[in-house]
Amino acid sequence: MALCVALTMAGTLEPTGESVEECTGYVLVSGSEHSFYALAYQAFATPTPEQAAGWFVGSFGAVLVFYVAAWMVGTIVAMFKTH
Repeated sequence: MALCVALTMAGTLEPTGESVEECTGYVLVSGSEHSFYALAYQAFATPTPEQAAGWFVGSFGAVLVFYVAAWMVGTIVAMFKTH
């Protein structure tokens, strides 16, 4: 559970009692909450140019591979067709 705290002049953190939405100091979160936030941030982060290029080339390459495979199967089937 998140907790709103403020930094005192002595350098310690003191709970303020404010809700997290209205917190003007720091918000402390548990380790499990931090792990969840880090995972969500990583999932929705903007990909690097290398990752985006890899996704594009990979998906485009898969389409081409399936097209060529289907074309080859079609030509083999066409050889056995009798008119």
